[in-house]
Amino acid sequence: MTGLRWGAFIPQGWKLEYTGTPAAEAWHRSREIALLAEQIGYDHLWVYDHFETVPRREPEVCFEAWTMLAALAEATDRAQLGQLVTCAAYRNAGVLAKQAANVDVISGGRLILGLGAGWYHEEYAAYGFDYPPARERLAILEETVEAVKRLWTEPAVTLAGRHVRLDAALCDPKPLQQLPPVWIGGGGEKVTLRIAAQHADATNWQVGLDEFAHKSEVLKRHCDAVGRDFATITRTHAPDCLLFDSDADLRRWLDSPDGGHLWGEQEPDAYLRDNFVGTDEVVAEKVQAFVDAGCREFVLWFRDYPGVESLERFMADVVPRISAP
Repeated sequence: MTGLRWGAFIPQGWKLEYTGTPAAEAWHRSREIALLAEQIGYDHLWVYDHFETVPRREPEVCFEAWTMLAALAEATDRAQLGQLVTCAAYRNAGVLAKQAANVDVISGGRLILGLGAGWYHEEYAAYGFDYPPARERLAILEETVEAVKRLWTEPAVTLAGRHVRLDAALCDPKPLQQLPPVWIGGGGEKVTLRIAAQHADATNWQVGLDEFAHKSEVLKRHCDAVGRDFATITRTHAPDCLLFDSDADLRRWLDSPDGGHLWGEQEPDAYLRDNFVGTDEVVAEKVQAFVDAGCREFVLWFRDYPGVESLERFMADVVPRISAP
């Protein structure tokens, strides 16, 4: 499988998968799943950067991303560790650079830094963050990327940006990786993809196949405009995944209270089209189509969490069917 890499989100409660579960029990299960995913061959493990649950805000377990990553850094040995994606506006850029560098050291150089502009306005309000217009959130994202990279590589950093201000700031220890890879999440075609063309090692768009191909073309145009080799940016995809023995089993699930799209905003056929949900054969065909469109890394949210049947089955029964580029 040279040229393709596989990632798994680790359950943290954000999608209400730990409803009714005591916190200590939930953490024990998350740690178990992370160790299992690493053992069976996943290349990277991921968390969401959110503080409260979706699609409903409920008083249930929802582990915070960076403290969870620090714990997983100590628990695991091989897999890279990332967030899809850290909201740049939630954290002071200097503090974020420090947190990220520490996780890289604790993990032995396995950090991936995911960054995005943020979107969950209810969470902003609940935690007292201002929720500026999209243009301003994107400006915060771009200044944060630049500041973090400088803090990781320069002895002391002074920066007088509109949103990020540093005065001879130190960030030690530096990451063990000279520059941990940066993934930019979001598919905004005018600004986000331009930021990605300038600063990202990888992009992540949670979109269907046709939209993935379209955004790839837009990213290439931005790369051409800034003089970046388009081939140096890895394109990634992060869909839901749930595997079934038969189409009849899938249809029964769709008709059940747990079936369909988590957010309730997509018709079942659209949800099935855009996510890796179905029999092993059907899901393999969907994965192969993304590979053929230029996707090289995948980060999967398994809909049967905290169970692990789909996590194990995807690696054992789907991955071997995929032809690498």
